[in-house]
Amino acid sequence: MKKRRRIKSTYEALKRLPRLLGEIETLADAVIVEGFRDLEALRHLGFRGVVILFSQVGVSDADFMDATSKGHGSVVILTDFDEEGLKIDRFLSDGLERRGVKVEKGLRHEMNRIMVTLRISAIESLDNIHKK
Repeated sequence: MKKRRRIKSTYEALKRLPRLLGEIETLADAVIVEGFRDLEALRHLGFRGVVILFSQVGVSDADFMDATSKGHGSVVILTDFDEEGLKIDRFLSDGLERRGVKVEKGLRHEMNRIMVTLRISAIESLDNIHKK
């Protein structure tokens, strides 16, 4: 993977965000998010790809990963960039990779770089950035 230069400004981050979402649509079969507000934020930003909610009531973690692995060969995990979100990311990455799913970690890393520049850590907060 090529080394990317630092994102220097909010303007540059906001410019990169739609391009990254387009890359994700092209390169991954699905995006996994924590909850419904995360899904809404991605949709408001124009993301048209498949989005899977991790926080589905009544679905065990193993069943979630089994179903995801059967329907999708590659995913991007866009959980929040806080302690809980990072824990979920590691858990899902390990479980999905063991089931043969390619987890696009570089795309998650690029989203993190954009969000750090925008000074946000929650995916749902992207909706607020978009409204400014």
